[in-house]
Amino acid sequence: MAEHVNARDNQVDRRTMIVGPGMAFTGEIASCDRLIVEGSIDASLPKCQHVIIAETGLFNGHASTDNADVHGRFQGELVVRKRLLIRAGGHVSGNITYGEIEIESGGTISGTIEVVGAANPVSLPFPMSA
Repeated sequence: MAEHVNARDNQVDRRTMIVGPGMAFTGEIASCDRLIVEGSIDASLPKCQHVIIAETGLFNGHASTDNADVHGRFQGELVVRKRLLIRAGGHVSGNITYGEIEIESGGTISGTIEVVGAANPVSLPFPMSA
């Protein structure tokens, strides 16, 4: 997690939203450049460039982003226009659309999964692990 801490310390700018450990947020986030979830969030995020869910993070709801890096858990509808990275121990479930995907050993994904622009989504009733 040192990589995440360094990224947070060195790259936080005025369009970064952080939901810290032990914190909870419910609502809509209109837009942000970077969302870092270390606590719990139940939200709609229609426009974001980077979503990072830490090992302690939980995101329930809808998110549309360019890139997602999941160490923790995401449940709901996730649209990743570019790259979805599911780290070891990370879990993504629900309706997932992505441009490119990488799942580290120990990461899991389940639900309806579709590649951006694909005609036929794939439904995985059971979790798929790397």
